[in-house]
Amino acid sequence: MALRTRDDLFTGALLAGLLLKYNVLMLHVLGVLVPGTQMLRSIVLVALVYLLVRPAIVRRRNRIAAVVIATGFTAFFLANLWYNRYFGNYLSFSEVAAGESFDAVGVLFRHIMRITDVVFVLDIIVMAATGRWRTPASSAASSRVRSVTGLRPGGAPGAALSRGARAAIIVAAAFLLLAQGVIANRRLGGKSPTELYLESTPAFTGVYGVLPLYAAEMILLRTGPPDTTEAVTPVPPAEMAVELDEEALLEPPTNVIVIQVESLDKKLINYRHNGVEVTPFVNSLVEKGLYGTNFYAQHVNGSFDADFSLLTGMYPVNRHFTFRDHEMTLFPSLVEILRDRGYRTMAFHGNDGDFFNRNEAYAELGFDRFYSLDDFDLQDRTYTLDHSHLGINDYDFLRQALTYLEEAQNPFFAFLITVTSHTPFTFYPEEYRVEAFETILNPLVRDFFNSVRFVDSALEMFFLGLEERGLTEDTLIIIYSDHEAAIQTPVYTSSVNFQVNRNIKEPEHIPLLILHPDIEPGTLHKTGSITDLAPTILDFLGIDAAPPEFMGGSLMDPREIPVLFIHELPLVLYRDQLFAAEIGTLNRIGHIESRETDIPIPPEQELLVLEKIRYSREVMMKRRRFR
Repeated sequence: MALRTRDDLFTGALLAGLLLKYNVLMLHVLGVLVPGTQMLRSIVLVALVYLLVRPAIVRRRNRIAAVVIATGFTAFFLANLWYNRYFGNYLSFSEVAAGESFDAVGVLFRHIMRITDVVFVLDIIVMAATGRWRTPASSAASSRVRSVTGLRPGGAPGAALSRGARAAIIVAAAFLLLAQGVIANRRLGGKSPTELYLESTPAFTGVYGVLPLYAAEMILLRTGPPDTTEAVTPVPPAEMAVELDEEALLEPPTNVIVIQVESLDKKLINYRHNGVEVTPFVNSLVEKGLYGTNFYAQHVNGSFDADFSLLTGMYPVNRHFTFRDHEMTLFPSLVEILRDRGYRTMAFHGNDGDFFNRNEAYAELGFDRFYSLDDFDLQDRTYTLDHSHLGINDYDFLRQALTYLEEAQNPFFAFLITVTSHTPFTFYPEEYRVEAFETILNPLVRDFFNSVRFVDSALEMFFLGLEERGLTEDTLIIIYSDHEAAIQTPVYTSSVNFQVNRNIKEPEHIPLLILHPDIEPGTLHKTGSITDLAPTILDFLGIDAAPPEFMGGSLMDPREIPVLFIHELPLVLYRDQLFAAEIGTLNRIGHIESRETDIPIPPEQELLVLEKIRYSREVMMKRRRFR
């Protein structure tokens, strides 16, 4: 193959790979909304590669450098793409620092990667195949190099262009990018970089690009925003106050047990495969309690967002790992409210106490006792499953938790978090493999069904144990999930399939069960999320002193209020309509197919939504521990 052809293929592969991955990163992962911005940046990239890089690759060391840079960028891109598929955000420094122990390889290969991802490494393969990795040994080879490039042997890369021409190209490119940034920022209101960064990642990236995004995060993580040192406490909007009835819906004293089930999709309720129910016991509870059909998870940064939403009544905010990064005594606390009224407050998790920094955060939120892995007897297990990254299996976790509940003084508030059905869904005993599920060829789905079936059996054992101990008559029991399983396969998909016209982290549909002997079974149609559970619990107990920072509302209140999900691009769900909250405005971007459409958010609610988003981000930043 002629040298010119090989070099052209090498350069073409480099450029095609950069263009593809850069634009997918910007438009799909980071959600930049200005196509003209991306087009201009792509044109500048093409010009720089062909005018500066193409002449330089005649040298072997420059070809090696190009492959190394392309490989590094590919690794950076794939890390962001795969993280975005699961969490909906880009992979920030905060996410990297907050990583916890789990089966990362199993999750990546079984749950996140797709066969089509091979397209993102084709450029490196072509570059490796077309690169000239041996230095020509003969003078004839040197002559060929001179004839193609116009360079003398040993000539400087890019010598076909004068030094002045190269400088002019760089200056012109810098000027175009600067002009694009200024124009884009003016269209967004002329905000400062800090204001833009705190309000919108897509907007900030559209103006300044990817590298400044990471630079801004690093600076703010170390120093905080300019006014962080001021003794200013953000004031919640007065309209945000939760209205609760002081009349108890349940006769006191009432115990409260909240069970947060790992990765339980709403779709699994009454779901059958080959005629066999995946969750037969949970299905039976639907007939005995109040079943929420329009309930959604708060899953912005990780599973701990669900804990945070329940225990503080607030919305989690993107890029804030609350339990690790924030002083939790500064937040409202459902736990403190109940403890002040004589409740014994307990939290249970079968993993290490420092997982997501729960041991410290739970103490700051007011729990009297946090039972973690060290509090469970690993010698007293029915199932000796060895998955150290997840802790003790749910069956033995719930069985041993019964003893602690039986010994607790009444009334008590108990918060239990299960783990067995965590991805990659292999943490269950072989005897719980359901024969009807063996026909599922996809191992991820098959193991998911089996692991959830095991959790379903553990819950059945737990409820029987509560009945035997007389703990069901005067106990309000709430069951929900921390988030969906995030499975997207032809066999089974977790998604409720919002019809949207851009890449967003769709609201995650999860089940909600509210059980008490005095609660009449039925269906709860009101739209809500985990943030609404704290006011709902207070409403049931007749406690009307809700903190002004509680952002949700009681699910017993029939009035519909918008539900927020404060991702990089905040989403709003109102009467089955999905909206996106852009900077300074609120624009609907999609709706649920086959349901009533074109229902606008009332103007007063629209303003309150924007205030809630602003307040949430401000209070998170003010209460962050900066290092």
